[in-house]
Amino acid sequence: MAKRKRSRKRRLSYHVRNAAIALIFVLLGLALLWPDIRSAFLRALIPIGRGSSGVLDERVSGDAVFCSGQTVLTAPASGTIRLTVKHGDSVRVGDVIAEIGDKDTLASIEENLASAQARLQRYEEETRDAFQELSGLIQECYQQAVTAFYDVQTAYASGNTADFMEKQRVLEREVDGLSRNRSKLMALEDERSDLVSQVEIMQQVASSSSVKILAPVSGIFCADIATLDPELTEARLAEMDASQLSVLAREIRETPEYRIADGQEVTFGDVIGRIVSGEEVKFCLTVKTEQRPDVRTGSKVLVEIGAGSPVACTVSGVTDGKPPGYSVISGAIGYLSPDRYVRACHASLITRREQGIIVPVKSLVDKNGQTGVLLVQKTYAVFHPVEVRMIKGDRAVVQGISETSEIVLKGMKFLEGRRVR
Repeated sequence: MAKRKRSRKRRLSYHVRNAAIALIFVLLGLALLWPDIRSAFLRALIPIGRGSSGVLDERVSGDAVFCSGQTVLTAPASGTIRLTVKHGDSVRVGDVIAEIGDKDTLASIEENLASAQARLQRYEEETRDAFQELSGLIQECYQQAVTAFYDVQTAYASGNTADFMEKQRVLEREVDGLSRNRSKLMALEDERSDLVSQVEIMQQVASSSSVKILAPVSGIFCADIATLDPELTEARLAEMDASQLSVLAREIRETPEYRIADGQEVTFGDVIGRIVSGEEVKFCLTVKTEQRPDVRTGSKVLVEIGAGSPVACTVSGVTDGKPPGYSVISGAIGYLSPDRYVRACHASLITRREQGIIVPVKSLVDKNGQTGVLLVQKTYAVFHPVEVRMIKGDRAVVQGISETSEIVLKGMKFLEGRRVR
């Protein structure tokens, strides 16, 4: 029995000793790893990060219909159309966009004109060398004739009859050569003149046998047209309420575009294309009245069209309650690049925009009437005042710190002056 008790005591002593050794190692490990453990603990409880440079804005979005930035071209007569510009070409006021005439007549005239132009070009190529050679000979003969003339005058003044007669014969020979070469050159030019006259006559016939459509404004010619294009006028849109504008916007987006092709028959009044100038673009934006921003006629705001960057515009009118619960905000854009012009899209009206460092709203703290953030300097949190430019949702735009500034993302007053990592 005594032996058994002693054995138990030895085992207990052994376990206590091992436990003490293990505890010593644990405490030693904790002492060595304490900085890392403390940092991990602080990171878990006190999130630290940086703000990001960006923009916050106040906006309202809805369906928008645009007009006035394009000019619709219609056929002034019935017949066969021939486009003289391509889709995407830049045109100026007065440029010929298309011609309308009888198909067979136009084809015959164009064929004759092309034939006359080809004969003129071929003749000019065939006589180019002869023309240049004769021009050179005429210049040379002229210079020699002038020299011979002065020699005749000198011989006559000297009274030497034999010399005078010889010089006179030389002058006559040079004049004859000049006359012959000029006659050959004039023969070449007379035939060329006849060919030029034929081309001019065919051009006059071509111009008088068709109706020309001239560009009324400068801009980009667009062959893509839609049946609703003639309805997109400022007066027409002014008559519509919010529901009608929303329906029109949907119809515009769903209606496929088409193009008028060369040689196609058109009738009076048919839309044959449009010129997008981007000047003085008008728009009507439909929004819910409860979301309508506090804007008035003359307010300067921004409008974001699709995914493009916002452009400046001026509010020209605000109509509420048509139908009840909806509002229409109309405005004007001074200039919109033709490649960004659309008939309808989902657009946003931006009434306020602030740029700076975007931080979580939770990172803002108040101290003695000042708003700021807890700036992390080395390992401690220090209060740093900032200017809050805008708060939207859980984010705020501030000024007074940089993108590289580390802050406590969840600011708490008691953390000021304390170690946070």
